[in-house]
Amino acid sequence: MEYTAPVLPMKELRASLSEAAWQKLDKVFALYPFEFVPQVLSDARWRRSPYLGRYVVINFKKGWFVYLFWAVNMAVFAVWQYRSLLDLPSKLFSSSQTRQQRPAKRGRSSRGLPDNVRTIHDLTREHEEASLKQAGLQPLYRHLMVSLDNIAQGRWWTMLTSTVSHKDFSHLCKNMLAFIGVASIGINRGLSNGKLFCVCLGSAVAGSVAHLWHSAHKAKRARQNRRLGVIWTAPALGASGIVSGLSVAVAVVFPYETVHMGSGFLPIPLTIPLWTIPFASFAYDLWMLGDESSRIGHAAHLGGAVFGGLYSLAAWRGLSFIPYRL
Repeated sequence: MEYTAPVLPMKELRASLSEAAWQKLDKVFALYPFEFVPQVLSDARWRRSPYLGRYVVINFKKGWFVYLFWAVNMAVFAVWQYRSLLDLPSKLFSSSQTRQQRPAKRGRSSRGLPDNVRTIHDLTREHEEASLKQAGLQPLYRHLMVSLDNIAQGRWWTMLTSTVSHKDFSHLCKNMLAFIGVASIGINRGLSNGKLFCVCLGSAVAGSVAHLWHSAHKAKRARQNRRLGVIWTAPALGASGIVSGLSVAVAVVFPYETVHMGSGFLPIPLTIPLWTIPFASFAYDLWMLGDESSRIGHAAHLGGAVFGGLYSLAAWRGLSFIPYRL
């Protein structure tokens, strides 16, 4: 009896071959490094390739949290700009009225202190009252900035929302570029999106708590020493605490990972070990922590950095090295 092999329809045969080819292609694309903006998009050969869409999807899956974090920050920044544009006429009108008024005479406040002496609570309240007069920005100051008054009034969520909030475009660009750079290094060395989310969440809370503790400490010191002058106690916002925590966390696990930085006007790029960047930032924030005139949240940077270092020591020591192709 003659044996005949089953005949497979041509369409099913092509589908099975295509599926095997795609699976092999996925394994090849998995060796490529994660890039927030894939360089292959600038290659004319890749743009004409039928595999471009597949590569973009795999690249997105590697670092979807980076895109999500970037999108949330951009959306909150757009809300700030939209509200600011709506409130622009009232700003111009109030500034013209202020120029016409005479400066008030220097005297003594209702607490019996000179006018140039304020406690941290006085300055925070005065700053918020002046800002909240801008009707368009009132909800944003209450829900997108962390301060002692916001926490005292029960708005605990500002410890998280303030870490994705930026009013200035330069502030947003600096934080996003730093976050994308450090997160890309972590992802290409085996950091999952879940671990990335955990360190960002913890750094955000730790940075906000450190800022609130430092503000309360300054308030106590101002009450004890009434000779202090004006102390800046504005509410805080920005993703700097998250960036500090993530950079320290990645640097603890991969301290000698090389980072290529533009060296200003020099044509030769600067290559330095990764650990030098968070170390220098931590030392600078620690040095500037006692500067009363600084408007930078150094305490938030330090809080995020401490959490990132502790978290990486506890949870990332078993992180496997994943080689990738350039």
